[in-house]
Amino acid sequence: MNKKNAFTLAEVLITLGVIGIVAAITLPVLNQAVNKKVRAEQIRTVKYKFTKATEKMAHLGLIGPYDSTAAFVAELQKHLKIAKVCPSSKLRECWPYDTITLLDGKEYEVEKLQTGKNFQMKNSDSADYSSPNVGIITADGTPMILSYNTKCEALDPVKTYGWATEDNKPVSNATSNCVAAVFEINGSKKPNKQNEDVALFNANGLGSSCAIELDSGRCFGAPFTPTPMTKAECEAQKGKLGIRGCSYNVDYWAGAVKQCGGVSNMPTMADLAKIASAIYKGNPSIGKFSEVRNLEYITGSATTLGLPEPSFWLWSGDETVGVDYLSGSRYFSSKATVYASSYKDDATYQAVCLSD
Repeated sequence: MNKKNAFTLAEVLITLGVIGIVAAITLPVLNQAVNKKVRAEQIRTVKYKFTKATEKMAHLGLIGPYDSTAAFVAELQKHLKIAKVCPSSKLRECWPYDTITLLDGKEYEVEKLQTGKNFQMKNSDSADYSSPNVGIITADGTPMILSYNTKCEALDPVKTYGWATEDNKPVSNATSNCVAAVFEINGSKKPNKQNEDVALFNANGLGSSCAIELDSGRCFGAPFTPTPMTKAECEAQKGKLGIRGCSYNVDYWAGAVKQCGGVSNMPTMADLAKIASAIYKGNPSIGKFSEVRNLEYITGSATTLGLPEPSFWLWSGDETVGVDYLSGSRYFSSKATVYASSYKDDATYQAVCLSD
């Protein structure tokens, strides 16, 4: 007799179950990879279209310099189809939602993107991004916020500029380098997050580059431990740095001044008092050489500012000329003692410099 082989119902169900489990594991990964590739292509396309417009401008000798971002956009819209232009006071009208989620998870208000400073662009001898930003919506519906470098050098209209590529497709070239921008690729849909549906173009970041930002608007970079100067080095450079008098042979304060580029680029004692108010509950005094006790130290507050715990010194740019030319600083400790001095002890010396 001939015997027919076949799968039992149980075997079929087991097989289907295994296939389902494998699919459940692999499909999300595959979808994620596909979505990532789609986003990358959308971002590349926006940069490419924008650069094609600036390339046209460059060939016509129109890339710049312009005295403002608004003046640049006025010329740009002759070469790039733009549906709407929004001044810095109305950026929200050219952006689909109120806030962007930054890389650290914090929400940043779109309306605060007022100048290139908020793209973390630094001004220098060859760069000035201080002109008010301008928002645009391109004809295909892409919202962008632009910051133009008003010190941008004119480009040779005869020269051909090479293109950077991704997946062997052109992205951008040097004709777009005068502009820092942020743009959105999926409208108001979530996640509204930097580096996902919110993309940067020639920009260094979003939001403030301040490690420490006071309510007065003064902004300071990341804390650092200064490299001390010798008294001889201090004497040789004190005029340029704004130092009135040099102190010890190993001078940490003078070293901090040098790294900040002068006393005017360091915090005042009043600034240090504001920093103290973020670290202690109470009312820290701003008086030099005064002790304030019975303040409640907020555990972890210094670490959030990039400062070491449990205690540290933080230099100011204030200088008291006396027998030893004492320099202003402030001592922060979990023991809730705050006072000023220039003498080094076993606590960590730190300094911060004013930032753009």
